[in-house]
Order: sequence, then structure tokens, then C-alpha cells
Amino acid sequence: MANPFKSVEDFEKDINSFLRIHKTYINEQGRRISDYFEMNCYNYVVKYYEHQGFTLSIENLKAGKFKYKLSPGGYPENFSYFRIVLQYREEEKLYEVNFEIHHNLTVQSGFQRDIYLTPDIAVINANAIVEDHDHYIVEHSKKKFCYVQNHDLQTFCEVKQFNPFPELLFNFTGMYAELKMSALNGDQHYKPPKHLAPSLMLSGKGNRHTQRIKESLEKRHFVNIIFDLFDTGSITFSDYGKNELYFISSQNTTPNLVEPQKLFLVSEDDLPF
Repeated sequence: MANPFKSVEDFEKDINSFLRIHKTYINEQGRRISDYFEMNCYNYVVKYYEHQGFTLSIENLKAGKFKYKLSPGGYPENFSYFRIVLQYREEEKLYEVNFEIHHNLTVQSGFQRDIYLTPDIAVINANAIVEDHDHYIVEHSKKKFCYVQNHDLQTFCEVKQFNPFPELLFNFTGMYAELKMSALNGDQHYKPPKHLAPSLMLSGKGNRHTQRIKESLEKRHFVNIIFDLFDTGSITFSDYGKNELYFISSQNTTPNLVEPQKLFLVSEDDLPF
């Protein structure tokens, strides 16, 4: 079985190469290989949306650097994220939708409102983070609890620096069931824009058995289970590779109508010559 690990130097090169395109660079953060792999996967998700035609902007830089959120701890406002915007036409009108791609953001269960999970990567409706100072999780303290209501979650990804094995693949379906299954089991009329379907992103290569499980789970649940991202990540999330990934439609989104630019008529008397 191929080694699912990669050098820190290779990761830093990949991550800084991506961030330089957006005129920033990586904040000095954890040195664990798993942290670097998670940062790289976050960047892959951003690239997916860029190839779908979204306009990207970096929000909340820290001293000019992009600060990844590498654990569930910490308030979201202390970390950087990407805002993604898409304009599309429908019935001869131009609409705009806004989303955010966050790292280790707590999300409400789709079944019970007082249960929460923290996926590694989450795509949410813009400005959807709730700050609750009276929540039962932080009662009798000066802390606040930050989370996203389930209906504001568009999609999510889990990142694991492992070779695939059966129990790991089936564990992902449990998280999918809690966060997204109830929303996707309803009437699936397509509503733009396309979102990456919930995805399990793995560093290592599979074998014949795990490949069979992967194919079965993807068909059953309409999810992506992606192997071998160390070697194939740049291809999988390229402009070409995006067409091989499952996608889901946008849900609980209110598009903004983009007003056409007004034309100002100028009379001959107003001309400067």
C-alpha cells in the first residue's frame, strides 16, 4: 500500500503557491503533516468553486497573512476565509448569490437543534454565523458559542490523512446523515448554483475492496469519496476534473437581483465642446 504521507516542504510549496495567486501567504501555524494536508484540501475546495465561475475574495487576513483554522477551538472572527460570489441569469434576469468557505466551523445537526458537529470544511450562506452568549454550551462563563444553523449549510467536507479502510468510509456516512441527508432526501429540483456534494477527502490510495465500497456509497448517498489526493488532488479539482465530481443544488438561498446599470441620457447642451 502506498504511503499516505507527504513532506512538510512539499505542502508549504503547494499552499503558498495557491495563496500567492490571491496576493497573500500562509500564516505561521501548526507543523503537523495532517494540518498541511487539511490546508491543501481547503484550497482544493476553493479551486473547485473558482472553476465553477465564482468570484473569490479573501476575508479577514491577519497581518496580511491567511490564517487557517486548524481545530474546532477559537472564534471564527480570528481566522481567515474565502467569500465566493456567483452571478447567473434566470428568466432574463441577473442574480447574485454569496457564500463563504470556512475551516473547522461548528454546524447544527439536521435532526436536533441543540446538537452540533464540526466538519473540517464547510460552505455556508454568507453572514450566517450565529454568536450566542447564553447558549447551554457556554453557560456560567464569559465565552460565546459560535455556530451555523443547519439550513445555512450548503455542503461540507471531511479530510483524513489515511489510506482508505472500510470503517473510515462508513463513518463518513454517519456525519453526512446528521448534517445533510434530511435536506437532500426531499424533492431535488435543481436550483443554481452547483455546490460540491458532501465529500470525504483522503490522502492515500484504496484497494479493490475500498474502491467497491466507495462506488457503492457514492451511488447510495450522492457524495464524493476521493482517494489518493496526494498524487491526484490538482487533477481532481482542476477545471476538467470538476466534471467528474458529484454536485448538489443550492438550498435555502435567497439570490439578490442585480440591477442593470442605468443609462444616463446626455443632451447636446451638456456636452463640453
